[in-house]
Amino acid sequence: MRLLPVALMSVALSACVSSGGQQAAPVPPANLGSSQAAAPSPATGAQTPTYTRRVTAIEGGRYRLPDGTTVAAEPGGGFRLSNGVMVPPDGTGGIILPNGARCVSDGAGGYLCP
Repeated sequence: MRLLPVALMSVALSACVSSGGQQAAPVPPANLGSSQAAAPSPATGAQTPTYTRRVTAIEGGRYRLPDGTTVAAEPGGGFRLSNGVMVPPDGTGGIILPNGARCVSDGAGGYLCP
């Protein structure tokens, strides 16, 4: 008597099982990220900064900063901010801001900064 219900239940459950052609991809735990290797980026992870500010070279060996203040150029390159902090040259034609950001030459004696 028990064999008939077990057989019917087996047939019913086998209809719920998918075929081997459609296997679901394994889902990694939420804290581990994707289990698939990420495609390599063409720039090897380095992003090009967006330059939104300009330090303009003006007459007399001075620079006009993005906030409108002017500062004198230092003899060895770069300049000193009004609070006394030195903004040094980076050795490639740009400068390094106090926050570590690099500004590049604008080709006209000034700099383009992120």
